[in-house]
Amino acid sequence: MFVKQFAAPLALLPQPFTAVGLGVTLNLFFMRYPELKARLQELAGKLFHFAVEDLGQDYYMLVEQDGHVRIHTYSDAPVNVTMSGSAEAFLQLLFNVEDPDSLFFARRLKMSGETETGLHFKNILDNVAIDWEREAAFFIGPIGAKLAGGVGSRLKALFAMQKESAEESAEMWLDENSVPRRHDVDDLQDQCSDLSGETESLERRLTRLENRYKMRQAALRAADSEA
Repeated sequence: MFVKQFAAPLALLPQPFTAVGLGVTLNLFFMRYPELKARLQELAGKLFHFAVEDLGQDYYMLVEQDGHVRIHTYSDAPVNVTMSGSAEAFLQLLFNVEDPDSLFFARRLKMSGETETGLHFKNILDNVAIDWEREAAFFIGPIGAKLAGGVGSRLKALFAMQKESAEESAEMWLDENSVPRRHDVDDLQDQCSDLSGETESLERRLTRLENRYKMRQAALRAADSEA
């Protein structure tokens, strides 16, 4: 995959040049997919910190109002989302070469900060269909691109089958080990919350009854003393 070849020079080039080149490349790439750039506008003003662990480098990506992105090597502004991983994993994410869920599930990429913003960014990249045959045609010609596109489609289908198989295996393991699902836990929490409310209501009723009993006992003692 071209991403691996593209990631290798990052360790050799001065980081400021890499940041400029990466920013230009990403913006040219995003411009070829208007729906992707339009969706990026939903993240305007957000600052992403990419910690490239295998290179020991840090990059900061700011999304502007028009969906344009700027890449810097330093920023003292508050970071919204931090992602850490290898250079290859980051390029696979940004160019939508590999399923983002697979990258995070395999812990090739890790995320911290505003989880909702990070997931929104991931979903934007994941939901845009990239025509890799068209992209490859710029580098290896239409015939080579046709062949590469066919191979890519088969690989993508294979990855999808493997992912589905892994999910089915996980479901079977959860069933065999009687592990509760998320919705089961949520239902239990709701039931506990309802029970807690009913318990508090019962405690208030008991307190009122106890106070009435004490008042009646006091009244009886007062009546006895007067008699």
